[in-house]
Amino acid sequence: MNQINKLIDRTDQAVGTFLCSRSQAALEVLAGVGFDFVVIDAEHFMVNPETIERLVTAAESADVVPFVRVQENVDLVQRTLDCGAKGIIAPMINSGEEAREIVNAAKFPPIGKRGVGNPRSTNYGVGGAEYMDKCYEHQNENQAVIIQIETKEALENLPDIIGIEGLDSLFIGPWDLSHSLDQPGPDEGSQIFEDKINEVLEKCKKKEVPVGIFSWGSKEANERVHQGFDYVICGADVIFLANSAKEELTKIRD
Repeated sequence: MNQINKLIDRTDQAVGTFLCSRSQAALEVLAGVGFDFVVIDAEHFMVNPETIERLVTAAESADVVPFVRVQENVDLVQRTLDCGAKGIIAPMINSGEEAREIVNAAKFPPIGKRGVGNPRSTNYGVGGAEYMDKCYEHQNENQAVIIQIETKEALENLPDIIGIEGLDSLFIGPWDLSHSLDQPGPDEGSQIFEDKINEVLEKCKKKEVPVGIFSWGSKEANERVHQGFDYVICGADVIFLANSAKEELTKIRD
C-alpha cells in the first residue's frame, strides 16, 4: 500500500504542508505540531538533490512522511526516490503520455522503467542482491506517484491520465488551474472553477484514485475535506512564518 493510502487509512483528515525554506528546523517544527506529511518543494524553490536527501532523512527522524514536488525534469524523479522520499508530486502534467513518463521514471519493472542501483532507499545494498530485490518490490508498492492537475489540457486528458498503471494519486493545483481556465483565483468563488474541481473529484472517486488539493489556510482545508478530498496540503512554512510575523508586528505597532 502506497504512502498516500496509508495516510488516508490512518486518519480521516490527512493534512500536509509544503516545506519551501529548505530548513531542517522548520521541517522538525512542522512535524512536531502534528502534520501527517511534508512536501519538500523543489519546483518553485532552489532545492538541490543533496538538500532533498538531507531533508528526507530529517523527516524520517522526525516521524513525518516526506514527499517531494519535483521540477519538470524526469531525471530528478528517480534520484528523489532513490534517496528515500516516500513519494513524488509531478507538476504540470498535461497528458497520459506525460504521466506515463513519470511512472516509468518512478517505478521499477514491470510497472515502469526505473533503473536499479544501491542508493539510500536500498540501504546501499548492504543486505545483498536478494534484499535489494525485495526493496525494489517494496518501493513499487510504497513510494507514491502523484500527478498534479493544474491546466485546462490536463482536465481534457483526465481519463487518459487516471488510466495510467502505476499512478497512485492526483493532486489539484488550484491557482495554476484557475489561471489556465481564465478564471479568478480559487478564493474568489468562480462557479466554473468549482465545477471543474468537482469533475476531477467525481472521476477520481469513480476510479478509486485518491485525490488531494492545496488550500491556503484552515478554513478552506476543512471545506475541501468535507467536499470529499482524501487529503489536503495546507499552506507552507513560509506562509505560516509570514502570517505569524505580520500578526505579531501589527500588534506591537498598533
